[in-house]
Amino acid sequence: MTAYQRKTKYYRGVVYEYNLPVGHSCPFAKLCLVKVDKKTGKFENKSSNYKCYAAAAERFPGVRNSRWTNFENAKNSIVPHPPKLAKSIRVHGSGDFFSQSYFDCWIDIALQNPEKEFWAYTKSLKYWVRRITEIPDNLVLTASVGGTDDYLISDHNLKHVVVVASDKDTLLPIDTNDDLARDPSIKCFALIDNYAKK
Repeated sequence: MTAYQRKTKYYRGVVYEYNLPVGHSCPFAKLCLVKVDKKTGKFENKSSNYKCYAAAAERFPGVRNSRWTNFENAKNSIVPHPPKLAKSIRVHGSGDFFSQSYFDCWIDIALQNPEKEFWAYTKSLKYWVRRITEIPDNLVLTASVGGTDDYLISDHNLKHVVVVASDKDTLLPIDTNDDLARDPSIKCFALIDNYAKK
């Protein structure tokens, strides 16, 4: 399976995703933490508020294998450049920036591909803040509220998202296809918890 998955549903246009295993690559996850065993696919749900939406797909061995292959390669500083035809890249439809050097790798990839758009949700706010003046314009980051370092969101005025049970629980705009996540001018928005959707 290739490192990037081409997606034509959910997003506007064609988007390529680069994914890592949920939980295992998420060092600062708190409210949503779920881990899925690499071999058995057994879920270890440590979430205290809402469950990581991306965990469900790891019940399939092919998905787990792809994400873990990416993870093992990334831990060895091997992150392939996006496909030549890709114009839009969602970094981590599952997983997160698990180290500073890995975060820095994505800064480099974005800098080397200025014609492509990149975006990611993250709870790895320490890595972001350390490089806050070095993030290229074509890499849009969104802090995902519910991690261990949420205080950095207000301290550094970071673009951020909150997960809510329904549209009745917020006055914020709700992102239904990642358009708000991709837009650098949007500073705060909401997502509806996939497991709470009726």
